[in-house]
Amino acid sequence: DFFRPPFSPCLCRKNALRHAQRKRPIEDARASSTQRARMISAIAWIPPGASAQTPKFADIPESELKETRERMKRRTDVEDDSEDDESESDEVNIDEYSDDDEEDMADKHEMKDALNDVDESDDDSESEDEKKRVKKSEKRKAIQKAQAVANAARGITDDLAELDMDNYDNDESYDEDIQERQLFGKMNSEFESNQDDPYVTIKDSDDDEEEENPDDFGILKNDLVVLAARAEEDASHLEVWVYQEAITNEETHETEANLYVHHDVMLPAFPLCLAWMDCCKDTNANIRGSYCAVGTMYPGIEIWDLDCIDAVEPVATLGGYDTADIKKSSSGGKSKPKVRKEGHQDAVLGMSWNSQFRNVLASASADKTVKVWDVSTEKCTETLTRHTSKVQCLEWNPEERTVLVSGGFDKHARVCDVRAPKEASLDFNIGADCESVCWSARNPVEFFISNEDGEVACFDTRMASSDNNSGGKKKSKSSSSDTSSAERWRINAHEEATTSVSCCHGSPGAFLTSSTDGTLKLWDENVGSTPKLLAANTAGVGAVFCAEFSPHLPYLAAAAGSAGAVSVWDVLSEDAVRQSRHGPLLERYEAHFN
Repeated sequence: DFFRPPFSPCLCRKNALRHAQRKRPIEDARASSTQRARMISAIAWIPPGASAQTPKFADIPESELKETRERMKRRTDVEDDSEDDESESDEVNIDEYSDDDEEDMADKHEMKDALNDVDESDDDSESEDEKKRVKKSEKRKAIQKAQAVANAARGITDDLAELDMDNYDNDESYDEDIQERQLFGKMNSEFESNQDDPYVTIKDSDDDEEEENPDDFGILKNDLVVLAARAEEDASHLEVWVYQEAITNEETHETEANLYVHHDVMLPAFPLCLAWMDCCKDTNANIRGSYCAVGTMYPGIEIWDLDCIDAVEPVATLGGYDTADIKKSSSGGKSKPKVRKEGHQDAVLGMSWNSQFRNVLASASADKTVKVWDVSTEKCTETLTRHTSKVQCLEWNPEERTVLVSGGFDKHARVCDVRAPKEASLDFNIGADCESVCWSARNPVEFFISNEDGEVACFDTRMASSDNNSGGKKKSKSSSSDTSSAERWRINAHEEATTSVSCCHGSPGAFLTSSTDGTLKLWDENVGSTPKLLAANTAGVGAVFCAEFSPHLPYLAAAAGSAGAVSVWDVLSEDAVRQSRHGPLLERYEAHFN
């Protein structure tokens, strides 16, 4: 059973809805009942070939099986005791009307049912004596009827005993040739192979072909896999979606892509963010797996093995509630469980995995902190406290893997080197609550950041001032001017909140934005000029909460939102993209993959 902390479920849903509406005040959230019922709050791509072609099934520990057996045995004993108490307190003692024979137990139950039926009827006779006489007569008849039924049952039992049905198949006198004369006349009941049997439609050669071609349950090397964090009204899941690119039908000449859920994992709380990784607890440096870190409304970060189909618990947990307190609360304790001191103290809103230092994961939380984790030891190695409000998003620099950018509800972005976070820290004024952040694919010293006002801005870290002396406090006018000088450009990308921004690593200068207005937009950034809109697409997933380019197939972008569905946008399907300077670069990835 999943542990749920003792706070109001209604309040949990309101906080989750607030996140889905990009952290607006609760009184301003006006989501429909469909949006409340099911939505997808986060997605993440898995590299092609990273998933196991044949997923495994979880092995239930013997200790858990033993505990389950004992729990079921205790429950069965309690039910048996309650049934015995009910039978002893029955109004009619059927022992007075039964013999001492072993089979009289059936008689007792028959008489009990008959007598109870008689007792429930109410005779409206004029005198009490008449009532008693009638009842006594009916009881006597019921007893006689029950005894007759029991005697008949004993007679059937004796007849079956004479037939000796248990040894019926062992009769040596049975004529084996009868098998060859049943139904369709004399015929052979066995054949040397499936090729000789006319009634077998799948021949041996077909079986061999099926073994060469895995069934739909397997994941092929060329399958594209997308992770989605689904939240429903009464449950939350981590879903593994498989996307198969569109193939042209030779007969209809139509192209249709295939997108379906391969399997899912139940989560204990409303999911807010995801991060795929190939390293986990006690993982050998040379062995790579497929894992997903999940941040929820709980303060802990759960890491799940994606190659295990029916996993019931994560392979590792970073921070979260103390295990002993969870057991106490689950057993009926009313006190709120304690949160581990080294972990986050509130919901986890964002995460970023470091692909160079594979055991390193960064997380952002509503407790105003950013933490750096060593996944292999499940320990927190660094805590950053520069933000003065909730931290919403963060990402590692693709070139300098020790440099981290983060954005929060204090309307500021922070850039720091985790090797010396106090000495190497930069501050940027965004102007509104931050929603999403990513480093530029064209120039890794610049980053893009979106906010709740629908804007996207680009900042150059070389032009920013140091944040050494600010201590997270309000910056002076001189500092504000330094921040303005670091801002390269700012655009109004959407009419509503810009929920995500993602750079296309296959064609530097192209980046994607999404919004709660339900649209995706592809932008073209030229050096020294403001980005221009290249293409737009209606995702069809309701209000878009998350969108991301595939790192390995950069012409594909996945999106999800309030409708509870995932969609994939092939930007090369847009004529404007193919005819632009980005078209030839992206077509190379398409040709190589296909």
